[in-house]
Order: sequence, then C-alpha cells, then structure tokens
Amino acid sequence: MTARDVAAALHLVQIAKCCQRDPRFELIIAAQQPAARHFVEAGLAVREVPPMMARTADDEQADMLKATARQLLLEVAPDAVLVGLSTPFDAGLDEAVLSVADVPTILFQDFWGEQNLILGKAAQLLLAVDNEAAKLNQARFGIASKIVGSARHAAYIQMDIVGTRQRVRGRLQVQPDELVIGFFGQALHHLPGYARTLERFIEALRSVEKSFKLIVRPHPREDETQRRKTEALFLASGITASFDLEGSVESSLVACDVVCSLFSTCTYDAAYLNRFSKEPIAVPISMLFDSEIEAYCRQHVNFSSFPYHVNEVVLPVFQFSALTETIERSMQPQRRADIWNNAQRHLPDPARAPQNVLNEIYNFVALNP
Repeated sequence: MTARDVAAALHLVQIAKCCQRDPRFELIIAAQQPAARHFVEAGLAVREVPPMMARTADDEQADMLKATARQLLLEVAPDAVLVGLSTPFDAGLDEAVLSVADVPTILFQDFWGEQNLILGKAAQLLLAVDNEAAKLNQARFGIASKIVGSARHAAYIQMDIVGTRQRVRGRLQVQPDELVIGFFGQALHHLPGYARTLERFIEALRSVEKSFKLIVRPHPREDETQRRKTEALFLASGITASFDLEGSVESSLVACDVVCSLFSTCTYDAAYLNRFSKEPIAVPISMLFDSEIEAYCRQHVNFSSFPYHVNEVVLPVFQFSALTETIERSMQPQRRADIWNNAQRHLPDPARAPQNVLNEIYNFVALNP
C-alpha cells in the first residue's frame, strides 16, 4: 500500500485497519509525507519514502522516484499493489510504483474521475467511491471501475460528533449564540482564479448581516508562503479570522455552521459528518463561480451532475451574485436542518467500504495471478 496525499491516506488508513483483521492478507505500507504521518497516528507501521516529486516523466526526479519504487518492490515482493490517488500536478511514490510494478496494480480513487498519469502508466483496476465516479472513469478513460464506497467515512460511524463539536467550539471560544463560518483552503495558488475566489468570498462575507466567527483551515499541501498569502488577504479585509491548524480536519469541520471551499473534498467530509451526527452540523458550500476554476473543474469532472450537489447535501454556488444569500440562508437553523436531513436520506452507508476494497483486491489478484 502506498500514499502521498492526505486525502488518500485517510481512506487507506481505514482499509489498512480492516486488512489487519483479514487473514487473507499481509500488509506493508510505504508513504511519503504528508500521508505518512496519518498512518503513524493510526498506529500503523509505515516505511517513509523521501518527499521526491516529478513534474514530467523525463526529469531527474522521475528517475529517482522510479529507482526508489523498484528497490521497494524488490524488497517487499508483493502479490499486488494498492496505491492512493495523488495530486494531478506532479508525480510521487504512487505513480512511480505504478510505472514499474509487474504485479496487479489497484488505485483507490478518492476523487471522482481522477487519475495521475504523469509517469505514463495507469493502475489496472480502479476502485471508485460511487456510481458517478464509475461513470466518469468510463467517459474519461474508457475503463470500467469497481464501486466500493467511501472508505474514509467508515470511521465517522464511531465518532462522537456532537461531543467533539462542543469541545472544539469551546477551545475556539465560540459563544453559545455565535455562528461559525469555515474556509477550507486548497493548494491551487498557481491558478489566478483561486485568489480571485478568495477575494470574492471575503467580499461576500463583508455583506453578511449576521455576526459570525471565521476560521480558516489551510490545505496540508500549502506551503508557508502560500498560507501567509491567504492569511494576508483575510487580515487586510478587516475580518477577524482564527487560523485553525490543530487536530484533524474533522475537528475543524464539526466546529462550523457553514463550511466553504472551492471543490475540496472537505465539503464531502462535512456532508458525511451530517450523515452520522445526531443533530445538524454544518452546511457545506462549493464556490465554483470563477470562470477559471469552473473550467479547471470541468476538465476533470462535471460538478453540476454530482450526486452530492444534485441531492443538496453540498450546495454549489455557480454565480458570485448568489454567494452572500447562500451563506446567510445556510446560517439559518432550518436550512442546516434541511441539509442534515438530505445527508441522512441520500448518502450511502460506508460501513462496508474498507472490506469491499479488500474483497475486490482479492478477487482481482485471483483472476490476474
């Protein structure tokens, strides 16, 4: 099992835990940061690989990554390889392993219709989280997928979501009658549309009539310079913000009444927190009104057809003129209750997702010895 990105690791951690209880498998994990620390925090043994990355298939780092992957596979001699989905902007351990492995290869796909093909070789089997992901894989790559469910969210079944919300809001000194808006960043600073979206978001917040507390959670792949740019935008606006870096992303999400991002999977996480919470948590909002960001998204997926948008477990905003009203409506108790109810009705139970993954791997290897 390999991973580089946090989103991948959070799914694979649940699969790894399930794997430890399954006598059909022996598991060895190799990971790069920031993924590696999530395996360690879960009490799982992991071989940490240096943080190399390659932007093209023919640069020096690509050769180093492939050499590292060959050595790893030589030492481990696996019967199969399960890799996590990695950022599409550069290649890392996952892509290097796929490029040199001569055993069955499987990709757990945590983002709909996405693969990283920088090093030129895809996994032989794609494991998709839902029907929409499988349809996108067929449309984009002409390949069938196995639908297994969202492994990461199986962990939410055991969470004390309401109790965690109370504790985190206490740490952030949120008053009983105070509302919290959260912004969850992404490592998209190379796109001018990302800064424009932030600026328009801040503009919308200035128009919100209700009082609120703002928390800002950066993406794990944002470096210090990028985080400071984001902080500077909020500080210059005069809007007081808490830059929340402590604990898991779920600990930040549960503190919110409204969760805003561009197209981060954080909104999907917030929807699943509603799915398993005994009471409404947050209304998740996707901000897709910038033309560049919308075009980038549509290169990969069609957000208008996403089940979580269609079923209103996450609210998409495609026109900036609707953003302030969407935020203000989302702050109302009835709207939060409606979104919570939608999550209860429409989000599938992910409890068996980790075991589904293992069953698909076992069957795939049996057919491809």
